[in-house]
Amino acid sequence: MNATSISFGLLFVLFVIVLLHRMRTLKPQLAGFRSQRMCPFCGLITSRTKERCLECGVASVSGRRG
Repeated sequence: MNATSISFGLLFVLFVIVLLHRMRTLKPQLAGFRSQRMCPFCGLITSRTKERCLECGVASVSGRRG
């Protein structure tokens, strides 16, 4: 074993440690998917924050109270 192979081995181990640490700290991005709904009239997937469907313009049934 020479100094070059030891250096490459240590660099590889450091890369693996950084990669595993990064994978462990990643958070799933599910917040965007939960805020969607399907319009019961036209079937378009729209945001829950909108009062009307973006495609057909019908007021959402889930947004009404009463």
